[in-house]
Amino acid sequence: MTNDQLKVFLKVAEYQSFTQAGEVLFLTQPAVSLQVKSLEKDLKVSLFERTGKKILLTEAGRKLLPLARSIIQQMEEAREVVRPLEDMPQGHLRIGASMTIGTYLLPPLLAQFLRANSRITASLAVANTHQILHDLKASEIDLGLIEGEPTRTQGISLDRKFLDHDRLVLIDSLNHPLLPSSGPVSLDALRKVPFIGREPGSGTRQVIERELLEKNLPPDSFETVMTVDNPEAIKELVALGSGVAFISSLCLRPHESGLLRTVAVEDFSPVRNLWIFVPQKKTSPPADLFLQLLVKERLPKDP
Repeated sequence: MTNDQLKVFLKVAEYQSFTQAGEVLFLTQPAVSLQVKSLEKDLKVSLFERTGKKILLTEAGRKLLPLARSIIQQMEEAREVVRPLEDMPQGHLRIGASMTIGTYLLPPLLAQFLRANSRITASLAVANTHQILHDLKASEIDLGLIEGEPTRTQGISLDRKFLDHDRLVLIDSLNHPLLPSSGPVSLDALRKVPFIGREPGSGTRQVIERELLEKNLPPDSFETVMTVDNPEAIKELVALGSGVAFISSLCLRPHESGLLRTVAVEDFSPVRNLWIFVPQKKTSPPADLFLQLLVKERLPKDP
């Protein structure tokens, strides 16, 4: 039993004529007869009987009539329910983001995006700038969001879109301070205390080293006692008095004010740009949609 067979059955019952039913359905009379015969064969009963020039329903046909109407109505209702989904975007979005963006900036934006696009799934890989560029080159991600100014793009053609500014701040322990509690500190004073740095390839590290070079200071000016690839671990170590560190202002949470303090540094205020890197080849529909959200929610134009 098919949907088409039931529609033909209903029209023949309505017009009591194979010919008129065919005209309404844009079918030939033989095609209408074939559909009815197929339905009767499937149900193993006769649905119509001829009385003079009229085609009347048999008892089986009369019992089938309300059921056929209900089935056709439910089929139409089902189409109406799912039709809005036909135009909804679907697919998988693959994002790579450096540590600060992936941990602190993207989660609320991704949550908003997935709520608005229920047929899209997403994966987020959090890594340093070097790894994100590698993943773009290997086509393992659709978008790369990184911090700072990469010196190389690993030989691939990329389009770059500005996302936001990010200020780096110096943090010290509130309970085990290594720096004076009043006034800004000088770079010379900062170079004499234990320093916790980011790993090679980190956007944060690149910005700090660039700022030092602009001051005619070597990149390894600080007394680095440890390199750590995770901002949360850095904050824990600083709170325990293991060293001071530069981190993104995005990493600071209100509840951490009782453990950490920010310290101003004289004539040293590193600021970096946050960027979206996109392969120059055509991006996927989910990636295009997410880019639109990023442009809408963050800064809308290049710095």
